[in-house]
Amino acid sequence: MSHATHSNMTPEDFDWLRKAHATTDGNRDPPPVPMEIASKLRAFGFITSDTVSGLAITEGGRDALLEQDMRDAEDR
Repeated sequence: MSHATHSNMTPEDFDWLRKAHATTDGNRDPPPVPMEIASKLRAFGFITSDTVSGLAITEGGRDALLEQDMRDAEDR
């Protein structure tokens, strides 16, 4: 994933991606994601539709979160 893609993501987008990650890993129902954010995350390939819970994080989404967390750690 390129930094250019991440520059189009807002902190709120990453918050929702983290929520999708937590619900996917915990087999819980996700909170309702605002349509605009869900569309953006789907367009980047970070989430996918899941018949069980509605949304699930993809490997690309996991990688994007890892990269963002590493950037956040460098900024501290």
